[in-house]
Amino acid sequence: METRIRPGVRLREDVFGGICYVPQRDDFFAANQKIFLYLKSLPDTWTKVATTDKEAVTALAALGICETRSPKITEKAYCGPSFLGSFLELPSVSMPLVVNCFCTAHCPLSCIYCHADDLMKQFRDTESDDDIDNVAATANMLPAMVAVITGGDPLTRPRRAKALIERLAAEKALVLDTSGVGDITTLVPLLKENNVHVRVSLDTISNQNRKLRPTNRQYVKNGESSSLGAIRTIDICHAEGIPLTVQTVITSLNENADEWRDLRDWLVARGVRNWVIHVVVKGGAARRIEEASKGKRTTIVPSSYIYTKLWRLVDETIKRRLPIDIRCTDTDTTPNSVLLIGSKGDLYTEGYAHKGKVCLYRIGDARPDLIQALWPHLDRFGHARRYLNWNPWFFEGRSLETICYDVPVPETSELTTQANPVETEAKYPILDVATLEALLAEFGFQASGGAKFQRDEYFDTAERFAKRLDYVVRLRQEGGLLAVALKGPRHWVGRTYSRIELEVPAGSESAVRDSLHRSGFEATWYMEKRRTTYLTSRRSLVAAVDEIPELGFFLELEGPLSDVREMESKLVKVLGPQERRNYAELFRTYKLESGVHSEEIVGASFTS
Repeated sequence: METRIRPGVRLREDVFGGICYVPQRDDFFAANQKIFLYLKSLPDTWTKVATTDKEAVTALAALGICETRSPKITEKAYCGPSFLGSFLELPSVSMPLVVNCFCTAHCPLSCIYCHADDLMKQFRDTESDDDIDNVAATANMLPAMVAVITGGDPLTRPRRAKALIERLAAEKALVLDTSGVGDITTLVPLLKENNVHVRVSLDTISNQNRKLRPTNRQYVKNGESSSLGAIRTIDICHAEGIPLTVQTVITSLNENADEWRDLRDWLVARGVRNWVIHVVVKGGAARRIEEASKGKRTTIVPSSYIYTKLWRLVDETIKRRLPIDIRCTDTDTTPNSVLLIGSKGDLYTEGYAHKGKVCLYRIGDARPDLIQALWPHLDRFGHARRYLNWNPWFFEGRSLETICYDVPVPETSELTTQANPVETEAKYPILDVATLEALLAEFGFQASGGAKFQRDEYFDTAERFAKRLDYVVRLRQEGGLLAVALKGPRHWVGRTYSRIELEVPAGSESAVRDSLHRSGFEATWYMEKRRTTYLTSRRSLVAAVDEIPELGFFLELEGPLSDVREMESKLVKVLGPQERRNYAELFRTYKLESGVHSEEIVGASFTS
């Protein structure tokens, strides 16, 4: 058997382990620390699987997280909670998983329960092409793994949908949310190029769908129903190999188990493998209907038995082994768990104590840390529960730890041992500097100039928003020159990450510091070192000897893992044990053990 991580799968580390997003299923999985480490070790290229790893790889391949050949493991349907490994309790995610981006306020339908009509009607007349840049800017400020391109309906304004896809695809996985009414064919090449998952809305396969989702005659002139548009788009996506989900909103008007079964069986026969069921939320039009119906028999909210009925449907589907995923969401008790970017670029959520949408951020504010500051206003548990398919009403009241997905990771895994990111960096204390330098020369290394003095200063806001957003703002002094560096958030695809790094020469030191201060930044840490870099004809491996204030000398080896390990074995007599902490951590520990109070430790300097 050979395996590799499925192309497009995204990983993001978190305090409990991490999150895995599988784009062809539009599914998130929370993994505990042991499983997440294993996920990061999955190779990007086809690699032979050791006997001890076969069970774990098979379990992950069944979910589409990795793929195999010789033999090929078929991806299977899974309707359970999305937790890999053991979890005693629902985890809270540190960063958003999903942000919904309105590419337009125009929609071809007038759904009677529309959750977002209060973000559409008032903006339609003033919508302009320039707004799409603001939507993209706000979305990219949020460290969400997935952006849902929605509205309105993207098919009513395909040019805006295309622009938003192009602006977001480099940073996030994408989902296109549509009624299906309109022409999706113009977007098909772009959807395939960027691995966009399409989600089509269809509430029933009967004529009841037309009553729940009537067309808006202002946009639909040919008399086509919402059902026909959805079916046509489903068939086009299936024929083109575009990953697809059908989503259904459950209200009192389609709370009918027989209609659910009919729709499920139709989807299976049509080749649809992913079905998301949303219990209607009291928001937008649904809120107005519900408030108008107080004291009356008519209501849009389903009965109190809705979850029991839905569980019967899911349980029956599991027992019949039907090839379809079913995920159920309910945010009525946690309405402030969904992020919405309006078609002008402003950020909203549904109010919890406030009726209606709450504007969290306006595009004119232009500060990403202001968005991060509002993350506590969202229900993070509700956010995680929504996307990790945890429904306490399902699974007959069993505790979460008894129904997590088992990944039998071996105690000793060749995949984890052999995992080799593009570059490996290893750090060791040097026991004898002179002998080390002699050995480096013996093995073909030459110093690239003499020791260079570096002073790095790191800056952040008083609230430490740069750290929370995974940004780095650094001022470096080296050889009499000054440079400012900005590093953006890390974006993980598989087990490697990329980040935008910009370093530019700076002007006068006083002017740079004044500018940072005016922008609300303050120095949070500084580190001085003297570095001598050694190069060899094997350009893949670089050795650096660093002198660190009060700590002494360290060797850093950077290159492919095999080269690093080989050189380590040759230098072992003059090196101490490999050190996994960075210099700041080492220095802080040293000072604390020396009796210095933590608040007095602000940096490492040769002159202090």
